[in-house]
Amino acid sequence: MTGSFADSEDELLESAIARAGFDDFGPDEFRPGLRALLAALDENSMLNPIGDFAIRRMIAGHLAARLTAERGFRAHPESAENPIERPLVIVGLPRTGTTALQEMLALDPQFQGLELWLTRAPKPRPERDSWEEDPDYRECAASVDMIREHQPELHAIHKMEAWKVDECWNLAAQSFAHSSWLAQTALPGYRSFFEQCDMVPVYERHKRNLQLIGSRKPQTRWLLKDSTHLFALDAFLEVYPDACVVYTHRDPIEAIPSVCSLCWAARHALNTGESREAYGRETLDLWHMAVERTLDVREALGEGGRQRFHDVSFPDFKANPLGVIEGIYQRFGFDLSSETRAKMEAFREESAPPLHRYTLEQWGLDEASINERFARYRAVHDRG
Repeated sequence: MTGSFADSEDELLESAIARAGFDDFGPDEFRPGLRALLAALDENSMLNPIGDFAIRRMIAGHLAARLTAERGFRAHPESAENPIERPLVIVGLPRTGTTALQEMLALDPQFQGLELWLTRAPKPRPERDSWEEDPDYRECAASVDMIREHQPELHAIHKMEAWKVDECWNLAAQSFAHSSWLAQTALPGYRSFFEQCDMVPVYERHKRNLQLIGSRKPQTRWLLKDSTHLFALDAFLEVYPDACVVYTHRDPIEAIPSVCSLCWAARHALNTGESREAYGRETLDLWHMAVERTLDVREALGEGGRQRFHDVSFPDFKANPLGVIEGIYQRFGFDLSSETRAKMEAFREESAPPLHRYTLEQWGLDEASINERFARYRAVHDRG
């Protein structure tokens, strides 16, 4: 595809149809976000040819995932009645232990997690021994292999596998109302759209996807994880009013430069002429907005609403992950079997943390400015 992004809208839609083999995109709620994204991309001057190609491919991929989900909704209309009760959802700033916590909790058979490949091709979850023969699984596995080969720095910091539980954001991306686009390149116009977007329809579609994916085990409790739920936790809780929320916390002085380093590992290959300092300020501002919004939501919920949350300290989790997990189970009334505990202990012994080096100075940041921006957060959540 060539030309402006906005002028390529029809081409992108046709590309997704050809990829998915289905042409019903469902309700048009995704079009304002798609058009805001395309317009913002046309205002961007930093995307290089690799970035232009990659972004167009990402857009077509999310459109294809939307088509695949719509085909599933039509083929399995009864899945819309599946209950999603008291899902366990992990939120927190990126790089606060959310992934390791999710992977350990996913070892418990009382939970069903959201595997990466099914976020990209939503369908009723097939039996595990059939995945390697599924074309959608193979396509996702191949894309992960490409990241491992061509972006080893990114893979070293945040390992992905098609079969592993992953974040929710690919489901939200079907609606083109998600902060993942802001991690790819500078898009101030799209950020303005995202800040004002009504996220309730996005989470309603998120829920419909879960009902479809989990339709063969509708009574199994969902385990979810995504830092970006912090941007719209009020909308998430409107759609999942009985969610059990685990909120992980780490000193922002450590978390912010770590997320800068993670995203830059993918971003810098797509852009030319962007300074690390500008990106550092942009990232700090974005995640400051996320925690401020979450603080507002928790304050508005009052004491009764606070019972939905369980706060976890990253240092505590690093030092004693099983103890933290026991606290989560006790807090929400879940049973931790001896078999599951043994699996978790083995996982901890076998899993080495990724080697990840970063400094504040790399991103033009300093402790004083971060402490100033996160003063309210610290006052509520500073736990060392």
